[in-house]
Amino acid sequence: MAPLEESTQPSEYISVLQGLASGKDLEQNTAQIDISAVQDLSESAARQRVRKLRLRPLKREDEEEEVAASDALTQFIIHRAYLIDSETALQPLILSLLLPFYEHNTVIRTWLVSSLLPALRLNYEYYQNREETLSLDTLDLMDDQTAVNILLSITNTEKNDMDLVNNLRGLVGPWLYGGNRSKRRRLNDTARQNTISFVQGISKPKEPEFSGWEYVNEWLLSRSFVEYDSVVNAFVNWNGPEDIDIGGYGDPDVTMASSKAKELLQRYGQSGLAVVYGHADSSKAALEGSLKVLGRVAKLLDLEECSYLDTPESTLRTVEYDTDLLSSSTRASLMQNALLNHDNPLTQPSPSSISLLSALLLSLRILIGYGYNVPCRAVANLCLFSNEELQLVELKNVVDSTTKQTRSKQQWIVVRDQLLWLRDWQTEQSDNGWDEPSTHQGLFWRVPRDTVETEILKALLSARGESNPTPSVSSLRYLPSPEYQLAVDIYTQSGSAPLNLTQVEEAVAEATYSAYDNASNGNRTRGGMKKAYEILQAFQPHFPESTTFKHIGALIAATHALSFYSLTLQHGVPFQPVSIRVQHDPLSLIEKVLDQNAKSYTKLDDLLSIGRNFVAAGLPIKSADASDKTPLENLTGEDALVTAERRITSLAIASALTSNDFGTAYSYILTRLTPPSALPNTSPLFTNSTIPDDITWRAVYNAGRYRPSSPTSTNLQSQITHLSQRMELLSLALTLTPTPAPLPEILGAWRRCDEEISSLRTREQQEEDLWDTKGDNTTLSSVPGGFGPTDSERDAFDTAQQRTARRARARAAMPHSHPHDAPMGLFEVARGAAMALRKNTFPLRGSGSGAGAGAGTGASASMTRDSGDFEEGDRPLSPGG
Repeated sequence: MAPLEESTQPSEYISVLQGLASGKDLEQNTAQIDISAVQDLSESAARQRVRKLRLRPLKREDEEEEVAASDALTQFIIHRAYLIDSETALQPLILSLLLPFYEHNTVIRTWLVSSLLPALRLNYEYYQNREETLSLDTLDLMDDQTAVNILLSITNTEKNDMDLVNNLRGLVGPWLYGGNRSKRRRLNDTARQNTISFVQGISKPKEPEFSGWEYVNEWLLSRSFVEYDSVVNAFVNWNGPEDIDIGGYGDPDVTMASSKAKELLQRYGQSGLAVVYGHADSSKAALEGSLKVLGRVAKLLDLEECSYLDTPESTLRTVEYDTDLLSSSTRASLMQNALLNHDNPLTQPSPSSISLLSALLLSLRILIGYGYNVPCRAVANLCLFSNEELQLVELKNVVDSTTKQTRSKQQWIVVRDQLLWLRDWQTEQSDNGWDEPSTHQGLFWRVPRDTVETEILKALLSARGESNPTPSVSSLRYLPSPEYQLAVDIYTQSGSAPLNLTQVEEAVAEATYSAYDNASNGNRTRGGMKKAYEILQAFQPHFPESTTFKHIGALIAATHALSFYSLTLQHGVPFQPVSIRVQHDPLSLIEKVLDQNAKSYTKLDDLLSIGRNFVAAGLPIKSADASDKTPLENLTGEDALVTAERRITSLAIASALTSNDFGTAYSYILTRLTPPSALPNTSPLFTNSTIPDDITWRAVYNAGRYRPSSPTSTNLQSQITHLSQRMELLSLALTLTPTPAPLPEILGAWRRCDEEISSLRTREQQEEDLWDTKGDNTTLSSVPGGFGPTDSERDAFDTAQQRTARRARARAAMPHSHPHDAPMGLFEVARGAAMALRKNTFPLRGSGSGAGAGAGTGASASMTRDSGDFEEGDRPLSPGG
């Protein structure tokens, strides 16, 4: 007798098995069987011969309880199937063996669907090109979690979008059909004891045949973190646990209870919501996938009317949901290991959870359109758990992203509507106060509406739209850009403006300063300066009395004027407009202009205009004393203006002297620093000022001490004139000094000039006498063609020479004969200084109207006399002499 080989076609022995199963007499077939070799054997001998053949037992080791409890035919068929697989791996033969019997045997049906069918599809249908095949023994050793992980992870070499769908429907679905088999339950219990589920705190269904679907939900969630598109496609094309393909081998009389089917579908829907919340990708493609998943879940659970996903991108809809239902959610609800919890209100499918997630995804669609990409979990956290401060920070980031694209006026209207909708997801704004949080929970619901409107206004003013050219002087009027005009229309001219004028003014000022600070060039026809100037031009007509706008206008004017000079700050940093605003002493920039631009001191009027604009802009103005830290707010406007003019004029004088241009410095002093009592047409630097003037006298004194680095002229008369001008300036410095401390130094300088000019006049007289003598000694006879003098002419000439010699001796002896007349000029200067100081110290005792004017009253006439007397060649008169 030959053994039955495993490779034998089942059709050759199925009839025998069917006969045994039906109990029919097999004698009719005995003619076909040759039994001559054993027909004479006794029963005992036959049994002995069977024992020697060592036939396999009918029951397999570690046989399932269901199979062990079945009849012998069932045990044989199952045992035979495992032998065929282990010996030949010809699994299609097993199917041929089982097909005649499965319809009438529940154990064989369950084994066929849950074990053989997944193996057949895996090895021969879905992935027939795989090098490795999956045996039945290997499948039998897997618990549900292991089987789900392996069966769902298998893909083709060339990935197909339907691989995961096929695995869910054709592999995992049939496998879980046998979830109630005893061996499966035993393996699952052991696996649960030895492992920790991915989802902490999740409660498994009591029915073991459904526990495997929880692993499917967990796998889909974890897989979405690495292959989001594949998981999205699975949700789109797979209808959940009821959508399984068991090849038509299932029992048509056995169906899943509707309550259990609904629960499984709910859990599958929750896994879809969890996938949307858990994914960290913020791209537009990921958002489209999330919208598909949510739409599919809503459709499967008949919650489409709550999804709002049919809303076109250009349309905004009011979102309604029960916020109380979501009040139990916490930040932990958005953690990955809590998304599948049964009691998670964010992912548990309900009208409120579907509506909330729909609103979040619609909000993301708007944000991504602005170029502000964030994941769904981030916006959910912002909406549900962030305070007003954090929401405001995110709102500013969102609004800032809207300014990075060029938009038309109509597009900006849409953007404004969208930003207001993002606040509370309402198309009609609520009646609560605009400075209070919204009663509806939106993305920025804690931020008051007026704050949102303020940020929108700033966005309009900082937008990168196409602006009109800067108007020329001949232009009739300024034409604002579309963004600025829209801002003006909405926030200043409409009947129900969303902001009050004070808020508008503050927002416009902030936007203007922001554009100004970000400018790289001070010219108001370029870049940030142009933007700041255009904003000011658009809004200033609507705020004619605004001090802030006046400050900004003056600042822009000063910056524009400075842009025409070459100016480099410390360490080679080029000048930028913001440098003015951050300077503790903006007037120091003018000093740098004078240092870095040759002949710039000749443009004093332009520099004074810049300084006046500094004052008008409200910038801090300090005195020349480095220790003086008094800011502008401690000074009156007139005091700040006078101080600025004094400093700038003083700096220009110093620059002129540095450039050896004494004439310009002298001219500036006479026309701009001389008190009004001395010269009628001067700048009003000495009137209506209550602060001490410690600037002017220093400039005048430094000019009076000036000596050219190289003599400009060897002419004695020019040197005398220069010294006379210096003495005049020193005399003026005496009258301008506010304290007696510098008087000795000024007097010393004046005395040295006096001695030097006396020496020069003596030299001049000597040269004149020498010239006269030379002329007298020259006889006419020495001249060609001349005639000698007569006797009477010679006597007259001798008499004139004697008279001249006597006058010279008398002048030489005069200082010794009259010592009290020698220092007359110095004494008179000292007396004039004392009078000026007395009037500066006690202004109420004099008759002058101010300290500077009173001090100059006594000196003005003397200076005038000095000029005339110098022309006659006499000793210069001191002030007040």
